[in-house]
Amino acid sequence: MKKVMLSAAALMCVSMVMAQMNTSDVDQIGSGNTSTVSQTGLSNDSDVDSVGDSNTSSVDQNGTTNTSQVLQDDGTFGETADDNMSTVTQDGTSNNQFTWQDGDDHTSTVDQDGTSNDSYVDQWGEGSTSDVIQNGTSNESDVFQGYDGSGGNHTSSVEQQGDDNSSFVMQNGELNDSSVLQTGNMNTSNVNQQGDSNIANVEAFGDMNDSDVDQIGNNNEVDVDQGRQNIPLAGTNNDSDITQTGDNNFGLTWQFGDSNISDTDQTGNGNSAILGQNGNNNTSDVDQVGDGNNSYTIQGYTADNNSSTVAQTGDNNSSTVNQVFNSNDNISTVDQIGDGNSSLVNQDGGFNDSDVDQTGDDNTSTVGQLGLDHQSIVNQSGDMNMSDTMQSGNNHFSNVNQVGNMNSSTVTQNN
Repeated sequence: MKKVMLSAAALMCVSMVMAQMNTSDVDQIGSGNTSTVSQTGLSNDSDVDSVGDSNTSSVDQNGTTNTSQVLQDDGTFGETADDNMSTVTQDGTSNNQFTWQDGDDHTSTVDQDGTSNDSYVDQWGEGSTSDVIQNGTSNESDVFQGYDGSGGNHTSSVEQQGDDNSSFVMQNGELNDSSVLQTGNMNTSNVNQQGDSNIANVEAFGDMNDSDVDQIGNNNEVDVDQGRQNIPLAGTNNDSDITQTGDNNFGLTWQFGDSNISDTDQTGNGNSAILGQNGNNNTSDVDQVGDGNNSYTIQGYTADNNSSTVAQTGDNNSSTVNQVFNSNDNISTVDQIGDGNSSLVNQDGGFNDSDVDQTGDDNTSTVGQLGLDHQSIVNQSGDMNMSDTMQSGNNHFSNVNQVGNMNSSTVTQNN
């Protein structure tokens, strides 16, 4: 009986030791490779595989049940991965990371602090840099650079502070740059860059914000700001979608408030779309097809429930929509087909409705609505027509229809 009790005690002791064991596996094939692994805590696991020359890997795990895998390997028989650098730091519980450097001269840094964060970095081609920082619980980051097997020299930065945030970055081509910063909970960012020298910057402060950026072409730039860093201006449930197809397009969207929706589509070259939403439940849609079109839309400064739609087809068209200050429940629609058309809509008040349609070249429309419950319709078909509508007070209606060339109309309504 005494021998049985001793055997049971010995088995329990061995089990406790096994539960406390950290695991590290390092395999290096080539010349000048360096790997450093530091593990403090319980049941952490690290796996480093390097096939090539002058690769460097550093893994630091502090906590419980963290998992790290670093693969520096071309993945092709007879090919090697050289001069790559990977740094992994994990503090907390059940964090997981996978880094694959397939190619040469890549740099990857992963820093995770918290519980159940997950990072996946896949670098192909040459000379790309990825930096991932996640602090909190159940954040997820996926970075793919040069995944089509061509190009390289991409830069990606992802920082997520909070819980249940998600970031996805895909970069193919050459010299693309992406930066994502999300602070709060359940924010989502997707960045897709296909081409050369595209730039995407996404910042979200608050909860449940969503941003989607698609850049197909070269030298495009996108900036998305959702919420402000200080808590009173943090945003909730905002949605921004920007798609650029072509070269040298610029898109800027900021959303300061709650439940704003923005959609910008640019097809062509040298288009610019600037959109600001300050308030709640505002909606904006901008579509540009052609070259050199400009759209500027501002909704807010304590304004809610405004709607703006801008469609530009052609070249060098310009649209400005201002739904500002204490302006609520206004609607603006601008449709320009042709070249060199210009539209300006100012709405200051509530429940105003403006519809501008211009077909042809070099047409100009100005609409000003100050007050409540105004309705303005402007339809110009031809070239070099001019319309100026001003409504102030309440409950005015104006309809301007000009067909032909070089017509001019001025409407003034007030009470």
